[in-house]
Amino acid sequence: MSDTTLITSVSTGNLWPFSSVAIPSTRPTAELLDRAEVLHRQVSDLQSDTAGLRRRGLVRELEDRQEVVAASARTDLLEVLSDAGFAWRDVARLAQVSVPAVQKWRRGEGMTGPNRYRIAKVVALLDVLANHFVSEPVSWLEMPVKEGVELSRLDLVTQGRFDLVLELISDDGDPVSASAVLDEFRPDWRDSLVDNAFEAFVASDGVVSIRPRR
Repeated sequence: MSDTTLITSVSTGNLWPFSSVAIPSTRPTAELLDRAEVLHRQVSDLQSDTAGLRRRGLVRELEDRQEVVAASARTDLLEVLSDAGFAWRDVARLAQVSVPAVQKWRRGEGMTGPNRYRIAKVVALLDVLANHFVSEPVSWLEMPVKEGVELSRLDLVTQGRFDLVLELISDDGDPVSASAVLDEFRPDWRDSLVDNAFEAFVASDGVVSIRPRR
């Protein structure tokens, strides 16, 4: 059946302009639902493809910037992190060393290649965040991934999940699905990472969410 049914004569006496009126036909409900389901799947697939492409692009941007800043002197790298607002204990966590080791670097003692590369990656992350309009990137990293969850963006960085941190960047003002990031990082986060002041519950749409305890 075509989308329209052509009525050549109506009760107006067959007078122009009513002699040929295109009247939309009524599609069966099942047909409309089938078409809506197809469109929904196509949009979902497109969103998934573009999201994956975006993440790969951000990771590539981070890696390219890391290669550039890795050529900087180690004291310059540490100075960038300090000026940005990182505490030395956080620098030690990010480099996977002790605070005394960082203090030795500050005094000019040697830094291994892997440690230097890890530090360079954090400096590169600050540059990428700034390029994507994240103001005060250190405080942004210290924020929880989601309200009521005991996991910060900085925790993700220390676990090496730079890709998930980049996923949380919102360039266009649209909210980013923090829950999806948490699902990927730790599927049991609703049971293991929810702050005691919050509780998990099943929302009206059937999705498990969190809310402040009453």
